Amino acid sequence: MKIENAINHEFQNESQKLIAELLYSANWLEHQISKALKPLDISFQQLNALRIIHGQVENKANVQIIKDRMIDNRSNVSRLLNKLCDKGFTQKERCTMDQRVVYIALTEKGKETMKKGKEKMEEMDFSLEQNKLQLLNSLLEEIRAKEIITNKHK
Repeated sequence: MKIENAINHEFQNESQKLIAELLYSANWLEHQISKALKPLDISFQQLNALRIIHGQVENKANVQIIKDRMIDNRSNVSRLLNKLCDKGFTQKERCTMDQRVVYIALTEKGKETMKKGKEKMEEMDFSLEQNKLQLLNSLLEEIRAKEIITNKHK
């Protein structure tokens, strides 16, 4: 469906249309991911944190490492980690050398949920040819690499 029809709006230029396309598509994708992960009782942000922890030595990470590697860096990581702990997916461990440092470790339940969530994400498919996926990824990287010019007279 064309974005103009989806939101009933005519755009002044292609840049404005692109902004709407990206935001609309991001919300659509977030909804698709949310539906896929619902049976596991986790959000995408929670799955992202579990995957980050899983990728660390001994499946443990401190809060700063998790925060630095989150895809959505707007997440309230402390609150998110508390929810994961409440659900039994993680546990907190104090560093023996420095009691101020807290590590978040995966439980067996957390490892299993992370594995199932990863599988759900890998099942998602856009039904596009490989070269189109590569082109789209490349264009999105290029957009992020450029600074947005807010004043045309600069």
